[in-house]
Amino acid sequence: MPKPALLVRPSGLYVRFLVPADLRACVGSRFIVRSLGGRRGDHARLAAACCAMALSEAFDALRRGPRMVDFKKLLEGAQQAADDGSVRDWTATGLRVGKVDFGTVTTSGPEDTADFLKVFEAAVLAAEGRATAPISAKSSAPAPISSAPLLSAEIANHIADLERRKLSPDTITESKHTLRLFLALAGDVPVDKVKAPHIRFFWNGVRWWPANATVKPAYKGLSIHEIIERGKAEDVPAPSTHTLNKHRQRLSVFFNGLVDTDLIAKSPLKGMGPEIDTSTDLDTGRPFTDQELQQIFHPSRFLPWAQDLPHRWWGPMLGLYTGARVNEVAQLYLDDVRQVKGVWGVFFWKNARAQKIKTQSSIRFVPLAQPLIDAGFLKFVEDMRKTGHPRLFPHLPAGTSKSGKPNGTGYGRQLSRQFAAYLKTFGMEKGVAFHAFRHTLSTKLTEAEVDINVIAMLTGHARKQQVPVLETHYIHIAEVKTMPDRTEALRRFEPPVALASYAQGQFDAVLIDKGMLHP
Repeated sequence: MPKPALLVRPSGLYVRFLVPADLRACVGSRFIVRSLGGRRGDHARLAAACCAMALSEAFDALRRGPRMVDFKKLLEGAQQAADDGSVRDWTATGLRVGKVDFGTVTTSGPEDTADFLKVFEAAVLAAEGRATAPISAKSSAPAPISSAPLLSAEIANHIADLERRKLSPDTITESKHTLRLFLALAGDVPVDKVKAPHIRFFWNGVRWWPANATVKPAYKGLSIHEIIERGKAEDVPAPSTHTLNKHRQRLSVFFNGLVDTDLIAKSPLKGMGPEIDTSTDLDTGRPFTDQELQQIFHPSRFLPWAQDLPHRWWGPMLGLYTGARVNEVAQLYLDDVRQVKGVWGVFFWKNARAQKIKTQSSIRFVPLAQPLIDAGFLKFVEDMRKTGHPRLFPHLPAGTSKSGKPNGTGYGRQLSRQFAAYLKTFGMEKGVAFHAFRHTLSTKLTEAEVDINVIAMLTGHARKQQVPVLETHYIHIAEVKTMPDRTEALRRFEPPVALASYAQGQFDAVLIDKGMLHP
């Protein structure tokens, strides 16, 4: 019997069947898709099973003699089974599963139909070598129809709640992705019917989901199921443990919300095991070598690449001397550069704009290393103030979808891509990127025997002691008491490079055209 796959479309539920390879020439299609007439839950599954039975008979008829068969009429019969299979009597002939020959089967009414479908499903499972629960000869009354909302409705509510809470666009985008996959793989069932088998089926599907499939042209126009089948055929690599843990975290937030609102008794993830432990995994990132740093900042390479755009000029320099993440550098505003107790530095924080921070520990004040000041960074800040634009690097967009809403990619995407392309010009291996500046600072300071907590304060990593409670005034964020420690640490950071000097007014020509600047 062909296996039904439920599809969710704006017009309702549909069932799709894969046409056997030996019959595709006769049928003229790889798949057969039929409407389930607005049914939901158990009614939809019963109608799909009836349609599958009718198609099984049709396929058998085709194999017996395709020239004598009107497949259109057989297909109409399958659709009729889907339309009213829950109530009408029907007959199937020549049904065989494995060693079980059912011969001719006639059912009368929905209970009789449901009984036979249970027996038939058990035979299919046995033929596939899978265990099944014992089936009583006589069924009890049909299970009551769930009054719980459908999975699709609660997913929509969950996403709306995330948006209302003004979570970061990337959090919302990633949650949409995970829940979209889950809905397609689990089916649009009532939320109280989602159980452990649905979760396992989701993990089995995610195993074959190609990396970045939603943006790759090769998968454009394909359904989620088709992309997964393509992934199997291409034997794509398994997702990373980080990706799997992220999927689990998003599902956990969703189902825990359903528990909190009394829509389900417990999360279907309960009992499925915790996240994959990555605490002992090696950090695959690496710092830049001294030779690589010299290549990056060598005037013969750096000046032609960087001299016309502020983010190319100052982005790598700030990355080197602050250890900041690429998005933290790219999203800086002019008033993030401040003087605290006589010390100039940069605040990395989320200050009620399109800025993002990774964790609470990421909120920090990093003093400006003397080489940055000597290279003219504060002169550049003054030049930018004259433009009237609030951001330090206005040529970098925040990243928006076709609708104009932020898509979660952040300001750092273009800087990251441009810098990666620059590294390729002198043969840097794949995978080494802007983030290597962060590893470089941490590694060099560790070698200089700087205290690990001071390094954590500079780079925004979680520290051993409790992170201080943040107050509204920026001096508290700057943690003035430890400022000398951080200033001294940066004084001991001596990479073997000489930074190019900024010439006042250097970027005036590219800042005149306001149409090239992003908010």
